[in-house]
Amino acid sequence: MEDKFGYHQDIKNGDGIIRARTIGGHLRSWEIPRTMNALEVIKKEWGNLEYPGIYILFDSSGKKVYIGEAKDIYSRLKTHLTSPEDKIKNWDRAIIINDGRSATQSDFNDTVIRKSLELHLISLFKANRYTVVAQGEPQKHNPQQKSLFQALKEEFNFFLMKKNLITKLIDKPGQEEILRDELKKILEKKGYKIESWKADEAVLNSEKAYIRPGSPKPKNNPKHWQITFRDVFKDSLQKGEGCLLVPRDGILLIPLKEVQKVVTDSSKYKQNTIDVYVNFKEEAIELTYTTNMVDVTQFRLIK
Repeated sequence: MEDKFGYHQDIKNGDGIIRARTIGGHLRSWEIPRTMNALEVIKKEWGNLEYPGIYILFDSSGKKVYIGEAKDIYSRLKTHLTSPEDKIKNWDRAIIINDGRSATQSDFNDTVIRKSLELHLISLFKANRYTVVAQGEPQKHNPQQKSLFQALKEEFNFFLMKKNLITKLIDKPGQEEILRDELKKILEKKGYKIESWKADEAVLNSEKAYIRPGSPKPKNNPKHWQITFRDVFKDSLQKGEGCLLVPRDGILLIPLKEVQKVVTDSSKYKQNTIDVYVNFKEEAIELTYTTNMVDVTQFRLIK
């Protein structure tokens, strides 16, 4: 992807603006502080023309964002600057992204394209553990819009990773990680009593559950997820106490006694880590360790 797009970023100038672009692609960005001066500098650069695009507002913590789209970015950001909504009233910087062309020529002049990209970025930033205070709405595409959106989505993914705003992409359909808030709602709906809820563990029906989404291994096999047992997690596995909660593909809640069936060599518990793999196949879900395998399809909460 590096060869396909390429990336260049300028150093911050005297107005606090950082410009960046893809070299072989179409995207241009302006990262600006929350000052009228910076916004007016952009306006002067654009002249009296409307420039459509996507914008991202970051609050002072850097982990709370508002993602929006507009046909006239300057006017929209001016409103956010002077009369911000309560949910993002403390934003202190913004990133504007478009193709550097005015509304009469820009691909971003298509509302469907802008709203599709907005919704994609909302999901993408949520997957990267941001608190996103925006909703977005699905769009219907004609063939031309679908093709353009897919191309821009790929370029946005590359661009945001190069700007170090995200570190992971959205998982393949059917393998997406179910994020914590939604996971909690599903478990409650399924009748589980949640007595404790932390970032990577919970107590469900008085039993400890270790929440591990896993990481794709190898990277060219998105249905094969590595889960690492270490420290207290490994100790619980050795004792067979608690469950492994995998928030993917219907949600797996696997008793650690079941996981023990693949880690049969007791000497392995003397290692610093134990790596097991969850393999989502068409007809079954397999848990493997070295050459050992058990079918864990029955432990999927949502069929």
